[in-house]
Amino acid sequence: MPVDFTKASSDMRVSVWLGPSGGATGITDIGEPLAAELNNTGGTSMMLAASPSISWNDFDFGTQASEVNSEPSLADASTYEEFGQANFGGSMSFYYPEEYDDDSNMHSLVYDLTDEPGVLIDAAIRIDGDIETSAPAANGQFVSAYRVSGESEANPFTPGESKRRTVGFAQKSEFAHYVVVGTHDITIIAPASPTVGGKGRIRATQGGRDVTNSLQWSTTNGAVLNVHPGGFYEALSAGSATVTATDRLTGDTKTQAITVGT
Repeated sequence: MPVDFTKASSDMRVSVWLGPSGGATGITDIGEPLAAELNNTGGTSMMLAASPSISWNDFDFGTQASEVNSEPSLADASTYEEFGQANFGGSMSFYYPEEYDDDSNMHSLVYDLTDEPGVLIDAAIRIDGDIETSAPAANGQFVSAYRVSGESEANPFTPGESKRRTVGFAQKSEFAHYVVVGTHDITIIAPASPTVGGKGRIRATQGGRDVTNSLQWSTTNGAVLNVHPGGFYEALSAGSATVTATDRLTGDTKTQAITVGT
């Protein structure tokens, strides 16, 4: 049967912003990047829309790995390695500027930002459907944000290739994987009137985007309404319960009273 969607090509749809780390010049809150910060329109923000200066062929930066499970037999205990703050980083290859110290040239600005090892840099990467690289950041879009520092540099090109330098970035602080741009006010979409024995899902949005899986869920009365990770619920008995959704990155919360009928 024919597909009911159009596949978007990956080229021209990966956007990268880079800037000096810190609330005044970069991203104030890694867990809640703002469009004005990324677009360099928010006060003293110095974030650069660096995508034109980054080589597609060498791009190897992002969230590298989640927890890694061992491979036990049926008789062995399962264990896993907790990567925590060490599961992001990688490298980016930047084109050399034709002229240095040229504030009108993005290649030169990116070079100045990334040429000194150990300097903290805020990075945001947008891979969000069919949004093209040239589009500015906007509230409601998904980005991943990182705080890193350049630790190494190499020159990977050979004669005939574009002259570029590859900078290896090491994790230096926090990261936020696939978060919504803009304020993280939560809207809960709850079932109208569940009855005893009913099961379903409570959903939540931030900036109009579904973030149900990324939030932490709790209930004040598990004997009435039990809520599991991902917003899945079971209505166990008649009564009332208050459900809370929490954004663990920013501390934003939203509550919703739900009454279970017979």
